[in-house]
Amino acid sequence: MSKNKITVLLVEDEQTLAMIIKDTLEENDFIIHTANDGEEGLSLFFELHPDVLVADVMMPKMDGFETVSYTHLTLPTILRV
Repeated sequence: MSKNKITVLLVEDEQTLAMIIKDTLEENDFIIHTANDGEEGLSLFFELHPDVLVADVMMPKMDGFETVSYTHLTLPTILRV
């Protein structure tokens, strides 16, 4: 039986934390893509169409709230937690 892997876009400006989260999720069979700030994250979100978006709140250029707000405008079924 084949298991579909969940694709996650991780938007985090702290590289050490991003690496820890990425490694942990990959060990649990997730496919992880990373972005260093909200602008890059937003661009990758529309390019990759991930299953899950995880965004840091405080980042340069565009914070996590703003990043998620832009995705919510175009895809209103996104759950924000």
